[in-house]
Amino acid sequence: MQNIPEKVLLILIGALLCGCHSPVKVKPATFAYPDEVIRNDAFIALADRRIFAVMAFMNACGFDDEASGTAMHPVRLRVREAIQMKARDHADMFAKWKRYYNRRSLPSYCYMDYALSLSSDYPFHRIRPDHELGYWWPSLLLGNFPKILNEFWEIVELEEIWAQVKPDYLTEIANYDFNKMARELAFVWEYFRFERKDHFIFVSVPNLLDSHNFAIGAHYEDYYYAVESPGSHSDGFNTHEYLHSVINALMDKHYASQRKKLNAYFIAGKDMPIAKDYGQPKAYASECLIRALDRRMSLLMYDTPEAAKHIESMIKRVTHEGLLLTEPFYRLLDEFEKSDLTFEEYLPEMLKALPEYHD
Repeated sequence: MQNIPEKVLLILIGALLCGCHSPVKVKPATFAYPDEVIRNDAFIALADRRIFAVMAFMNACGFDDEASGTAMHPVRLRVREAIQMKARDHADMFAKWKRYYNRRSLPSYCYMDYALSLSSDYPFHRIRPDHELGYWWPSLLLGNFPKILNEFWEIVELEEIWAQVKPDYLTEIANYDFNKMARELAFVWEYFRFERKDHFIFVSVPNLLDSHNFAIGAHYEDYYYAVESPGSHSDGFNTHEYLHSVINALMDKHYASQRKKLNAYFIAGKDMPIAKDYGQPKAYASECLIRALDRRMSLLMYDTPEAAKHIESMIKRVTHEGLLLTEPFYRLLDEFEKSDLTFEEYLPEMLKALPEYHD
């Protein structure tokens, strides 16, 4: 969970005082358009109109983030151009939407997480309760966002823009390999050596309007969503996002036993750009461990000299850039693999064996 910025905190207090948060009429999620869904009993690949609409709104209002040295995806450029054409005739509305977006100053993952609590098609409205949100406080700031989003959909004629780019999204969902995803999911639990406790149906959502190499995971009902931007996934299972559902709880349980040691890593790395979204010590430690686990599992599943060299380079890079626990955790996983312990049993031993931080 990210720390709440002071500016946003003031808006949040105002929302609480004025009672601006409407109750949610809870309904099960449905996927309205059969041609926009590919599924079996365990996996779904979804061309998600909610994510498309919210990301289109953000792009129209000033979301220009992109990975360094990377051009925006062609679909993103086409959508931005189409929306900009509408701005010429609706300058006042665009100015209002930009004020709304800029005043909240929410990171993109808060909008995406919120989008998945909406109905699957226009007109959008909340159908999932606040306690399912990964980030509770944005729901207070975004209490009237469905109204704004529906207004945006109508005025820019987003249905027509969606129809133009929908074939690109259908191509993306057709690329997912459910058999490969099943093998990769099974390997996670083979590696952990303890029983899987969840009963998720996994939903993969391509997000072509986001910056490259970014993804989020979110749990609503029995669905575990992975919203994946260009470059953040292949045709397989998003192991990284799924691991959050396991590792976050384990880290919550064991962090206190080595708090002083772990906090030293967090304090040293928290202000570096790669670590900016992990504003609390336990979230930071979880992210580092998940990156180590994800890369280790990938290496063991697809063991080639080229993969080993690439993964070693990635581990060193993200550690150097600010996720300082990643490489120490990665090295300690070798001891876990030689042991007979489950990962639940090994984690407290792993934290104990972690070296003290030295600059």
